[in-house]
Amino acid sequence: MRKFQKAEIDLLYESIQPDEEVLWRGKPRLLPNISFISTIGLVLLSTTFLLIFRLIRGKSSTIFNDWFSTTLLIIIIILILYLVIYTQRYYYRMNEIFYCITSHRLLILNSRKKRIIYSKLYPMIKILRLKKSIFDYGTIVFDIEFNDERLIEIGFNNIENAEEVLDIINHQLHHLRSKQ
Repeated sequence: MRKFQKAEIDLLYESIQPDEEVLWRGKPRLLPNISFISTIGLVLLSTTFLLIFRLIRGKSSTIFNDWFSTTLLIIIIILILYLVIYTQRYYYRMNEIFYCITSHRLLILNSRKKRIIYSKLYPMIKILRLKKSIFDYGTIVFDIEFNDERLIEIGFNNIENAEEVLDIINHQLHHLRSKQ
């Protein structure tokens, strides 16, 4: 797990109420969505093989004499640029986000903006689900939003030991229900 900086810990403890207790805190891993990266990678790889096969077969003496080969080359360059920009943007966005579970609510904080991005009280949680991924990382979804005709899942993305974190949340929910 990535280390917390002093400013992030200060922001966390400034953001919680005096009667709240921090039960867990964590950061998302900085590797983008593997299924998305692998899909782009497969398209990139197949397009590259198609271009190489076309050159080996001798359909054109140079790449730029044939419109199809030129189009393939442009597609490859666009895919590489898109992959680099997507990965860099994801890294910078996820590097400043961290998560916290307190005794009263779930928090998503942004260290650069120095504020709480999202807060969800336990009684308001209507959905709670774990999406497992490879290498023992997972995403815990605890809310959904509709934004510009899109469904956005809100939760703790790409966290280590997601099942343990889900157990902490479930324990708090059961504890809250047993009080009522």
